[in-house]
Amino acid sequence: MARNIMEYLYHKYPDVRVLYVEDERFSREKLLRILNRRFATIHVANDGVEGFQLYQRYHPDLIIVDIKMTHKSGLEMIKKIRELNDKVQVIVTTAQEENDLNIQSIEHNVNHFILKPIDLNQFLEAIHESIQQIKLEKDFAMMDSLTNSFNRLKFHEILASEMRQAEQFDQFFSIIMMNIDSFKNANDCFGHQAGDKVLVTISTIIQQRIRECDFYARWGDEEFILLIPGTDSQNAAELAESLRCIIEDFPFKNISHLTCSFGIAEYSTKKSKNELIQEAEQALYQSKNKGRNCVTIYNKE
Repeated sequence: MARNIMEYLYHKYPDVRVLYVEDERFSREKLLRILNRRFATIHVANDGVEGFQLYQRYHPDLIIVDIKMTHKSGLEMIKKIRELNDKVQVIVTTAQEENDLNIQSIEHNVNHFILKPIDLNQFLEAIHESIQQIKLEKDFAMMDSLTNSFNRLKFHEILASEMRQAEQFDQFFSIIMMNIDSFKNANDCFGHQAGDKVLVTISTIIQQRIRECDFYARWGDEEFILLIPGTDSQNAAELAESLRCIIEDFPFKNISHLTCSFGIAEYSTKKSKNELIQEAEQALYQSKNKGRNCVTIYNKE
């Protein structure tokens, strides 16, 4: 069902880059007024040639294009773009009589067709659906496919956001870095398939133990990191200790015994992202040096 137009008047998409291609000036200016309310970054082209050049330069997330133009058509532009990227969202505006072009567009994976004159509700609904798909694609790119956890890139993004919020509202949080002890030996002895199952099992244990507001990511091959909002280092250590005990007692298939080491650092005002991560790494190294299978809170002394 199409959403009410008023719902979109204040719905901004600041992180989505748009390429809009239309050769008819009146139509272009009319639709741009609508787009400018919703997107911070819009690249505008008068034909398919300029549109393809802008695509190559800026790599937009969403393309809105008139299918038939005086110079290079929108269809030709879409065909060339699809050779480079089969994921980018494409919304085509088209006249009712352009059925042959519409059929050809389907072959090039056009996501939405909007008939002219444009129905605003239908157009905004197409934008909404395209944005949802863009978000899904971006989220998928931020996930570790094996363990179904965030990847390192996404964790850096989350950590930066959490630090800004902590500074603004005088909040605190902790991070826990953990490493599977002697994982290389297990891989060498039992094979990488068994090693992958260990990674999946440990990830499942962690995800079942943490809260919905906690963030968990794969940091390296056998290394993971957690961000625990509103939690000081002592309480983070209690969580880490509970995870350590569960993993130590867990009967891994074909591998009799595995343990993990943990390092904990607490965020404080003005501490940089690199400093916080280095503190957690140092605490983890201390756990390794103490004989593994233990939890260490960072202490600068």
